[in-house]
Amino acid sequence: MKEIIHKYKTVIANFSYLTLLQIINIILPLVTYPILISRLGSEVFGLVIFAQTVVIYFSVLINFGFGISATKAIANAKYDKRKINEIVSAVYILKAFLFVASFVIYIILLFTVEVFYNHMFLFFISFFATLFEFLFPQWYFQGVERMRYITILGVCSKVLFTLLIFIFVKNSSDYVLVPLFNVIGFLVIGVWSLYILVRKECITFRRLPLHVLKVYLYDSWPLFLSAASIQLYVNANKLIIGSFLGMRDVAIYDLGEKVLKLLKVPIRMIGQASFPSLARNKSINEINRYLLVAMALIMFCLSLVNIFSKDIILLLAGPNLLDAEIIVRLLTFSTIFIVISQFMGNSRMIIFGFHKQYSLVISISVLYFIVSTFLLFIINKLGLVALTLNSIFVEVIGAFLMVLFCYRKKILFS
Repeated sequence: MKEIIHKYKTVIANFSYLTLLQIINIILPLVTYPILISRLGSEVFGLVIFAQTVVIYFSVLINFGFGISATKAIANAKYDKRKINEIVSAVYILKAFLFVASFVIYIILLFTVEVFYNHMFLFFISFFATLFEFLFPQWYFQGVERMRYITILGVCSKVLFTLLIFIFVKNSSDYVLVPLFNVIGFLVIGVWSLYILVRKECITFRRLPLHVLKVYLYDSWPLFLSAASIQLYVNANKLIIGSFLGMRDVAIYDLGEKVLKLLKVPIRMIGQASFPSLARNKSINEINRYLLVAMALIMFCLSLVNIFSKDIILLLAGPNLLDAEIIVRLLTFSTIFIVISQFMGNSRMIIFGFHKQYSLVISISVLYFIVSTFLLFIINKLGLVALTLNSIFVEVIGAFLMVLFCYRKKILFS
């Protein structure tokens, strides 16, 4: 037992830090979510969620897959300070360009899309949540396996947001304060993390020639396509629901997604904590062990959610959104396939260098989503349940194709 603990002590420490962060991420939304719904109302709350959903697409553009590619590069160059300085500099230079480009595109949308224009201040403030993707170097801290920084900064941001919401948001007229407080929290931890990089980690930013930047951009391109494709179908339902069904239905679907995100927490924790070690060792047996642990944990959590689904809804949103129960049950079922995708995709195909094939799998899943959603629109069946079932089928297709690919490439079992 001591040998096992010693062997995995870094992973265990990282897992512990991420566990603390995720506990905070679970507890604080349990406080703010019912407050926001009760004080803003489901319609206005749905509008705020709609604006946040739009901004997520720009966050994906700014991230550009560096959350995976830069983490892997940092992990592989862990003891090469010169190389790490180059990686950090390249990522920040490229993200600065992507941030400016995103802002220009977003401003154009503000004046051309009716719902954006009608609620311009809300959508304008919401955009600056992308500062989190630009400034916060989670990919660096994860790559060098210093998860304590992610935990400390993440907890401070969440606590600050919760306090501001509790004190200042009193009724539906305060809805713009929600994205504003988000931005304040992200800006604080973004600047703080830059201080840690320069002062504590002794990172030196360098000017880099264009051909070097192109290499990093090219390496992240398949991962960006994958992330963009995933976000296309993950968040598109809320945009579709808001456009065709109404903002209250956005709130219902968002509630289901909030519970789904709670179930994703252990999957994400295990995946993030183990990724640097798996990237270096490339051990199929080790990957499969993490897969089994994650699957067992998620099955237990899924059972609890199905038993107490009504109580969870009452706790988070009160009696006004009890009709979300079927959506909650359906969405959380997809976590079974999300576990498979995590340890077949990010924690296997990416680690063994099959970036393009991984992107292809995601693209096929997205193509199915686009075609099936269009068909639902054509036959006039764009309902909450239909869109939810469609999103589950997307996860099933992606997981199946990843397993099939790993089997054919003999990286499923050692």
